[in-house]
Amino acid sequence: MTGIENSRWVAVSALAAAMFAVGFSFTAVACNNARDVSVAEAARAADSVSVPAPAASLGSIAKIVNAAPSASAAASEGKSEVEIKAASEGLKLKRFVVTHKIENREPVAGDEFSVSSAPIYAFAEFENNTRSSRSVRVLFENQDSKSTVGHVKLTVPGGSERFRTWGNTRMIRDPGHWVAVVSTSDGVELGRASFVVKG
Repeated sequence: MTGIENSRWVAVSALAAAMFAVGFSFTAVACNNARDVSVAEAARAADSVSVPAPAASLGSIAKIVNAAPSASAAASEGKSEVEIKAASEGLKLKRFVVTHKIENREPVAGDEFSVSSAPIYAFAEFENNTRSSRSVRVLFENQDSKSTVGHVKLTVPGGSERFRTWGNTRMIRDPGHWVAVVSTSDGVELGRASFVVKG
């Protein structure tokens, strides 16, 4: 076996071991918990798994395999970018997704939007560990003109570990860069998701 073939074999073996460990950690998280597991929790569990690197080349392979697209690359491809901010007095945003459709209280995959593809939904999953219900607002803002549409008011009941809700708009009529923003009724921003609307 030549040196190049040997390096490839070691790199492929290391990659397979890493993928097995990540898959095992996802299974462990899902099996040890009776409640729903959020994407963030599963990611934290996957990050906690350490696999010894058998070769120095593993680091460069891992960077290529695990590299996330940059914000500018995501925007140019029309993909949405999500930013979840800090909780506000017991109200925590766990997921925020811009989508074309909601089925069985879950967003349907697909992130290409056009002016003719109304409505556009902003799906949000909250945790509210206070006793009282909280009001939130969802709006859609054109990043170029700064005009806003939507302005949907939603209520998150108190004592909710996992409450899913959404707002939508049919008023997006201009192509360009848009962002969906969710905030509390007193203006504390909880999260935003950017997306591109094509003409």
